[in-house]
Amino acid sequence: MKRIDKFTFGVGDRFAHQAAPQLRAFQMLASNGVSVTPVWNKSNREHLIVGSDPAGTRAAAENAVNQLSWQSEFLLDADHINLDTVDRYLPHCDFYTIDVADDIGTPASPEEIEDFINRHPEL
Repeated sequence: MKRIDKFTFGVGDRFAHQAAPQLRAFQMLASNGVSVTPVWNKSNREHLIVGSDPAGTRAAAENAVNQLSWQSEFLLDADHINLDTVDRYLPHCDFYTIDVADDIGTPASPEEIEDFINRHPEL
């Protein structure tokens, strides 16, 4: 399991050309005693719009890490994905932000509500 700093910060390298300058900002923070883990994130929608893929995002981040000799952790977030889109992210990302937009406004069934309440008596 990866260990991350107390603080993380999401960065978006939309066209996979700015990972090194972005990482340089994290080096500047570290040189001032502030440890922050960079998290490169790109939504499925952004990948579709610009014609990129998760492997390219991973490659850009790893190139920046190697170029700048970054010794701390870095992460990639599969941002705004769902069950239909998750598979292409699995080999390349460290964690996954689920897009719930399609379910907003959809009521939970009475059984789901009861199950949730039973599992969380602290609420």
